[in-house]
Amino acid sequence: MNFEQRIALTGATGFLGSHVAKVLMAKGFTLNALVRNPKRAEHLQVRGIKLVAGDLSDAKSLQELVSNCSCVVHIAGAIKAKSSKQLFQINGGGTANLVKACAVNNPQIRFVHISSVAAREPQLSDYANSKFASETEAKKHNGAVAIVRPNAVYGPNDRETLQIFQVASGLFHPVLVGKESRIAMIHVADAAKAITALCSVDAPTGLFEISDARADGYSWREISQTAVSSVGGKYRPIKIPKWLFHTCGFVSENIGKLRDQPTILNSGKVREILHGDWSVQDDLQIPAEIWKAKIDLESGFRDTVQWYRQQGWLK
Repeated sequence: MNFEQRIALTGATGFLGSHVAKVLMAKGFTLNALVRNPKRAEHLQVRGIKLVAGDLSDAKSLQELVSNCSCVVHIAGAIKAKSSKQLFQINGGGTANLVKACAVNNPQIRFVHISSVAAREPQLSDYANSKFASETEAKKHNGAVAIVRPNAVYGPNDRETLQIFQVASGLFHPVLVGKESRIAMIHVADAAKAITALCSVDAPTGLFEISDARADGYSWREISQTAVSSVGGKYRPIKIPKWLFHTCGFVSENIGKLRDQPTILNSGKVREILHGDWSVQDDLQIPAEIWKAKIDLESGFRDTVQWYRQQGWLK
């Protein structure tokens, strides 16, 4: 690896992006980071990261971001929005803008695009479709392109999967009735290392899916049991029919519309959760000589719970 390589990074202040920035710097890369508000990202600047003020709609900032860089890692995006149009503007449109900036200022830059395994099934939700659109835009880049589809990413500093452990801390634990889905999981530290491995100029290109060593995934019951164990509780499953889960998604979505606030749980997200197979496809795994996941679900959940409790996020 050339330790003088500079990486352009979007999403550096987010959950996954903050971990990626840490691993990239530990590997000797220098970083440019796109940030909306530099005053709120001073913790990055203190670590020697060059801050570029702007967002994914700002062509001038994007061109500055990728200038003199060997690789751009594009993580920034939205997991929820007030409308499907807004999701596509951020995820699809933002990626298109970044590709255009590369074409203007650094046409041969390596492009590592972080998508989602949901893009495999774009018909399920607006989010999944917007991530598929972002992949389509990333592929238009003239240089080398690696697209990464993480499965369910969890770990320290993640507010979304915090809800799993809050439920696990309760007296009863919901389990869906019927055939259980399979979902692959990955600790954020492993995901960050996988992304970093694809930043080298000689790394493979193409489409990749990443998870922990259980590429076949886990049932929701296994995930729930492991979460309950990690918080020190006793597993008490209570069966929830799928129709009730659909109803919860519908109600949550419409309450969000009335309040003019986007919600994570909506009808599309329910369809994603109930999809039968989110395991990793064998032919889409990163070559083992490049990267292997190290953290299993049990130890990863314990690590996450410990961090949540240290921060006061979880009792």
